[in-house]
Amino acid sequence: MAELQQAKAALQAGNPAQGRALLQESITVALSTLEPATGGETGTTAVLDPLPPRGGLSGADWGFLTVSLLAVITGLLLAYMFRPDQNVRELRLLLAWKHRRQDLPSKHQRSGRKER
Repeated sequence: MAELQQAKAALQAGNPAQGRALLQESITVALSTLEPATGGETGTTAVLDPLPPRGGLSGADWGFLTVSLLAVITGLLLAYMFRPDQNVRELRLLLAWKHRRQDLPSKHQRSGRKER
């Protein structure tokens, strides 16, 4: 207790370094007198009650499950009905072919003849 009062006086006198050293020394002395915590004394004394187990599915749960499955089935059906005629590979080939056709010179330029 005497070290705490000396630290307080040092802080009030405007000497924070000496006050800090005295406070750290008093804490070290106070902690050295304590025995180490073991078992239930470690500070973990709060034990919560176990959560109640989940029961079976209620009527609302079955309804939500049914609506979810209907939404998934409807989505799959619509995706199948409105799918494009070509797949991605065919579309890529078509775009590449059109791009190459644009880069080719016209038929008259290739043959060297003049257009009429």
